[in-house]
Amino acid sequence: MTTYIAIPEPATPAWLTAVFRQSGLLRQGEVTAVEQNTMGAFNSETHRLVLHYSANADPGLPASLILKRNNESERGKEAGADEVKFYQVAASLPDHPPILIPCYAAAYDEASGNSYLLLQDLSETHQPPVTRDQQISIKDAVPSALHIELVVDALAQLHAYWWEHPLLHTATFEVGYWSRNEERFGLYLQRRTNSWKRVIEREEAWFPADLRQLYEQIFANLHRHWEQYMEPHFRARTHLTLTHGDSYFANFLCPKESATGTAYLLDWQSASFDLTGYDLVNLIAPFWTSEQRHEEQREDNILRRYYSVLQAQGVTGYSWDDLITDYRASLVDWLLVPIQDAADGSPNDYWWPKMQCLVAAFRDWRCEELL
Repeated sequence: MTTYIAIPEPATPAWLTAVFRQSGLLRQGEVTAVEQNTMGAFNSETHRLVLHYSANADPGLPASLILKRNNESERGKEAGADEVKFYQVAASLPDHPPILIPCYAAAYDEASGNSYLLLQDLSETHQPPVTRDQQISIKDAVPSALHIELVVDALAQLHAYWWEHPLLHTATFEVGYWSRNEERFGLYLQRRTNSWKRVIEREEAWFPADLRQLYEQIFANLHRHWEQYMEPHFRARTHLTLTHGDSYFANFLCPKESATGTAYLLDWQSASFDLTGYDLVNLIAPFWTSEQRHEEQREDNILRRYYSVLQAQGVTGYSWDDLITDYRASLVDWLLVPIQDAADGSPNDYWWPKMQCLVAAFRDWRCEELL
């Protein structure tokens, strides 16, 4: 979309004028002043910018926007580069579903590893259906029925658009980051196994015996599960779509009560082609109890609404049973995520409730049958 222009700290009117001219947003006049306010973010530096323009500037320019930059960590730079690539690819696809926040500029500098995004500020009209704190509290993690529907529709539109997309057969995005072949799965299994050993050694004094037995069973059968179920999909590249990779409710923006419109999906640092179940499990299972999933048939309604949107958007050759099998298979994979969270240093009050929610979903869906 744009060539990288080195960004000063803080952002200056001259820098914004140059970026806007390059993108074609500003054809005359200039940015005369900018107010920069820091926003909370875990793996980036994110700011809200309030802008002022000269009297001769083009009409209709944004009064505020969001500037998202990488932080200086290696992972921060990789994530920034990946997100810029996604927005650049999406901008080249004029028929992409409108579930992305409008982007004014997306640029990456290969020499320094730095990147930035300039995104529309939707804070007046949109909000997360739940905050991150509400999400991990579990008891406050269920959004309103309307917001759930909007989020499910947005995710289904994304997956339908990218369903077995031609770019699946290019190197544009990763395909099955951990699952695409024997070598990658071997690395994945070794990493998860090592993490499990570290965690159980540290926590064995209190860790429930039945859960330890469950995890030992999973690790004993995981390679066979991959070989029989996952590998054929990635070899043939069937039933794969572009997944977000971090599709928690807190990563969406939904219209406020007084506003109308669509839901937007944020934070595109982990896009890859994978099974649709990976994003669906991410959305539903890690921070909802069994009671929350079953209340008013919430989980079943989400899956059925998602499937109906897939069909309405033209996805064929993918049955309801296929979707449920993908969902159950992805639960097997997701059950190992809290182990990695714990091994990577997450506090117990984050990974332990998450593990309990995922174990409950694994058991409700009788996922042990897949192993």
